[in-house]
Amino acid sequence: MKLERWNWSPFGWVSEIMSVWHDTRLIVLTAQIAAIYAAILIPFKVGIPLIPGFVELRPANAIPLVTSLLFGPAAAWGAGIGNIIGDCFGTLGPASVFGFLGNFFLGYIPYLMWGHLGPLSSQHPPQMKSWRQGLEFLVICLVASGVCAATIAWGVELLGLLPFWVLAPAIFFNNVIMGLVLGPPLLLFLYPRVHRWGLYYQDLSEDLCHTKKWRTGLAPGRIEHGYEDRSLNEPLPMVNIENVTFQYRAHDEPALRDFSLQIQKGEWVVVMGERGSGKSTLCHCFNGLIPRFVPGSFSGTVKVNGVESARLPVSSQAGRVGLVFQDFDTQLISTNVERELAFPLEYVVPPLSEAEMRERIQRVSEQVGLAHFTHRDPLSLSGGQRQRLVLASVLVSHPSLLVLDQPMTDLDPKARNNMQELLVSLSEKGITIVLSEHESEEVLKADRLYVLQHGSVSWEGIPHDLFGQPHLVKQYGISPLPLTECFLDFPLSCWPVSVEEAWEATDTLGLTLDPAKGVAERGHALHDWYLEISELVPLLSMDEVSFGYTQEACVLHSVSLSIFQGEFVAVLGENGSGKSTLGKLFNGLLIPTSGNVVVGEYNTKIATTSEVSRIVGYVFQNPDHQIFAETVWEEVGFSPKNFGCPTDECEQRISEALTAVGLDIEASKSQDPFSLSKGDRQRVAVASVLAAQPRMLIFDEPTTGLDAREAHRMMEMIQALHHCGHTIIMITHTLRLVSEYATRCVLMNEGDVLADGATREVFSDPSLLHAASLEVPPLTKFGQRWGHTLLTVEEVKAAFRTL
Repeated sequence: MKLERWNWSPFGWVSEIMSVWHDTRLIVLTAQIAAIYAAILIPFKVGIPLIPGFVELRPANAIPLVTSLLFGPAAAWGAGIGNIIGDCFGTLGPASVFGFLGNFFLGYIPYLMWGHLGPLSSQHPPQMKSWRQGLEFLVICLVASGVCAATIAWGVELLGLLPFWVLAPAIFFNNVIMGLVLGPPLLLFLYPRVHRWGLYYQDLSEDLCHTKKWRTGLAPGRIEHGYEDRSLNEPLPMVNIENVTFQYRAHDEPALRDFSLQIQKGEWVVVMGERGSGKSTLCHCFNGLIPRFVPGSFSGTVKVNGVESARLPVSSQAGRVGLVFQDFDTQLISTNVERELAFPLEYVVPPLSEAEMRERIQRVSEQVGLAHFTHRDPLSLSGGQRQRLVLASVLVSHPSLLVLDQPMTDLDPKARNNMQELLVSLSEKGITIVLSEHESEEVLKADRLYVLQHGSVSWEGIPHDLFGQPHLVKQYGISPLPLTECFLDFPLSCWPVSVEEAWEATDTLGLTLDPAKGVAERGHALHDWYLEISELVPLLSMDEVSFGYTQEACVLHSVSLSIFQGEFVAVLGENGSGKSTLGKLFNGLLIPTSGNVVVGEYNTKIATTSEVSRIVGYVFQNPDHQIFAETVWEEVGFSPKNFGCPTDECEQRISEALTAVGLDIEASKSQDPFSLSKGDRQRVAVASVLAAQPRMLIFDEPTTGLDAREAHRMMEMIQALHHCGHTIIMITHTLRLVSEYATRCVLMNEGDVLADGATREVFSDPSLLHAASLEVPPLTKFGQRWGHTLLTVEEVKAAFRTL
């Protein structure tokens, strides 16, 4: 990779230095560099003095040199500010001004010089993989250290504090020694990671140049809600996308290809498709995140209300476009719910009065079901409650376009129904809605559906028309409706989509449901099996367990239950009912406030984490919360290595775990886990737990955010692990998965166990599910018309009888 030549035009460097403060990524980098530099400087303020009170031996002085080569001007600002912060801990004074300048030069000159030393230049990035790169670094280190030393020493002498000839050599010596000793290994370690993460300044500057054209002619700042750059007499669509193509940097194929779309005001449009089809990319185009912040190549236009989104600062568009990310937790910034909702209102133009702000906050809190949580810390809420909070923080600004990227992934069935009703209500009020979704049942009330494949539209129409064709739905990588699949063998002009349509179809075909005797027998056999295992010693038991995150808020109330070897247990309940808390008590991540949790022979109150993890493995809802290693192989091998297993046994455990989850063993040795899809990252998380060889596996919402194929692969893997003898506990609110895979249900409601029994037994009582704010799955509800509780498509098909 040959480096671009620096533009030495007059004052060009001034523009580049100041551009740091116009890009959020560079501002964050500046703050991080300053914090790291200061954190390493401060301990050495009382370290090894070269000249007491003026110069100390500072290993941190390698930081400006290294970060300059990686982050350019951001390192200059970070080094200068970091030095000022360090001076606040002992040497702050007039000379600190010159300390700022000297460190600023130390953090800027290396960037300016790298690649511009003629025959001494390696003409490659600072990877430190050749002697020429080492020579180039040596020259730059000497020059930058000299300028830094001269600037500080000259200023100190000007103030009459210390002669130049005394201070300059001391600073120069310190910078050179620290730079040459620590610089090359730090660059060797950091450069490939910084480049892979897209933070290398040469890459960032390309993005800045690419997006600069979108900034011309428009002043930054806030705009008024409802601003439209068009005549009121022109009937333009709310959204007009024309020939948009976008390709992420380092990707071989475009995420969107010549994409065009029009959406009218008040229309509710759904976008579906497999992972990687372009749904999230499209969502990020509406408010200008693409192309203004996301690195890549962009062409085409996206207009909202007649205004081109890419030409407005993203920060100014909250009153026009409300966006809820797929990873919604990244949007939470405040310490309680009320402040989270108040934050966007502080930037509304014209300003709102305090009474208006409170009225908006109260109204939107009630809309999303969080009226009683206004003083709660967002991090203390369940995943579904946090997702509703993010939606509320977007709605409170009254956007004219609402863009939701998989907003129902963490919501329980009741909350999903409420969300659908809310979207219908907003659409009726004239708010335009774009919804990206994987789940089939959630989109049937939308006005229009687009199916994406490889960044282009493959199907467009009314949702009902698509889901009435299960073969076509599967072709697009979407989950067909289970109830519709039951009728594929019958000659119908249009297959049923709703329960009511299915009942009508059975009447038209002259059918009834009479399940085979085997279904009832399996139910009795399962009941008898429970009676047998209840006499055995449980693998896990809870005795009168209560837990609260604070003294005032008790999440679980005197819960008692037992889990036996070989079970597949589903823990169900609405958001905030205590499901995830229960799971974390199972494996010792949380300790009971009262009562006892016994895992095998260990009481979690006194057992070590290592002891409990040998019996119970926990797979988080978000795999990124437990993945940390640089390669898949290292990630999976962490547990056995931590247990002290010999090398041969470690390798065997890693290979067995990777094979069990269907990941390539050889590829895992070099694969970065964070470069994989979410489905594969979940497999890595499962493999890392399996390598510890636990007897019980806990899966918290294992299919959240996965497309149809990924969800099917994940559940088939979990079922295979169950068949191999693992005890499975699945925390979920997706009843379709429970009916198909789980043999037992624990039904939670407001911290109590509402029901505990075989899946068919629990599902046979609709009032019980309703009490837990859950809905009977459509397929099961269909069969209950004839008094039968059927759980799977296969059972319904086998039960059809001609009248």
